[in-house]
Amino acid sequence: MKREGPIRYSRQQINRRCKRLAEEDLVRHLGNGVYVITEDGEAYLEGRLDTEDWQYIDEEVSEGIHNDSTEDTVTQN
Repeated sequence: MKREGPIRYSRQQINRRCKRLAEEDLVRHLGNGVYVITEDGEAYLEGRLDTEDWQYIDEEVSEGIHNDSTEDTVTQN
């Protein structure tokens, strides 16, 4: 990995990478070479999206907590 100086890249290389990210809905192509990051893309960068099964990591945890807490709830009439 280069440690100093500019990193060289081509327009075609960036285009190929952005198209691949768009295929996975991590970015959205707006046209004319303009891409915008999606909510899933943000979550991936923040480490909140597991791309193995495409589930939000914090949802898995909160669902487990929610499910556990509802099982222990006792209702009184």
